[in-house]
Amino acid sequence: MTEQKTLGAANRIARVTCIGGGLIGAGWAAHFMRAGLKVVVYDPAAEREIFLKEYLAKAMPSLAKLGMTPGASPTRVHFTTNMEEALKDADFVQESATENIDAKINLIGEIDALTAPDVVIASSSSGFLAADLRRAVRHPERILIGHPFNPPYLVPLVEIAGGDPASQASATASEFYKSTGCEVVSLNREIAGYIGNRIQYAVLREILYIVSQGAADLQAIDTAIASGPAIRWAVMGASSALFLGARNPAAYGDYAEGLADEMERYLAPPDFQPDRQLMRAYGEEVLKGIGANGQAELMELRDAGVVAIRSALQRARKT
Repeated sequence: MTEQKTLGAANRIARVTCIGGGLIGAGWAAHFMRAGLKVVVYDPAAEREIFLKEYLAKAMPSLAKLGMTPGASPTRVHFTTNMEEALKDADFVQESATENIDAKINLIGEIDALTAPDVVIASSSSGFLAADLRRAVRHPERILIGHPFNPPYLVPLVEIAGGDPASQASATASEFYKSTGCEVVSLNREIAGYIGNRIQYAVLREILYIVSQGAADLQAIDTAIASGPAIRWAVMGASSALFLGARNPAAYGDYAEGLADEMERYLAPPDFQPDRQLMRAYGEEVLKGIGANGQAELMELRDAGVVAIRSALQRARKT
């Protein structure tokens, strides 16, 4: 597909169907709604309609601060328990059902059978490969991963992974996501967990090792992350930030070699594997400490903080 055709296909997307009305599906609905699109949300559980309406209402203050496309409104989000109705006239499908590989394969097979062959079907899966998800479809070339970070209306990253079979669909999806305000990264080849989650879990592994050594509690560790590397990472990636740490940029290759020694000294031993007992203790400490007052206050801080950071970065990049 030429670039012109790819852009044309992306520009024609006006109606998006979100399959699954849970946290991720509702988050996508809020994001697409903010972009001025018509959104249909399908879920077999009728009670999800109430959840969706409440979710959109809670998201509206943040959506308004981020900026709504003219004409965007929650009234343009429609809920149904009828999949065929949901997929009728869909221009793009975002699947966000439960993370069960067999269920997803069957579900995507149903979606494939009910949509026009040129409609891109993107899965929000947090780790599965598109190569596996397209096992039961007639049009494998339009099945890909479009993995968001939660909540999708707030965190702009979308990771696209589809492999060579879906190269054209990936290009269309990339242009479409960008047109809605997403920051898109496309993987050169498929790898389980993609990029963001693998980085998150690598950091979590180090957190668990520090806790297991009794070196610090979780609140101290969270503060060290949020007030240290996370501030730099909000502006630029780890490699960009490390590059600025070299006295002589021209000799960064030598500097990078030296990082290998630091990693050997400072990282958890290769044989460290968090067991269930440690994970249980970690979960209990989060619940009793960081989560002692529930989620509402933390969500409010997250939403306000992310909106402020995104707005500040947007201003900084324009200067």
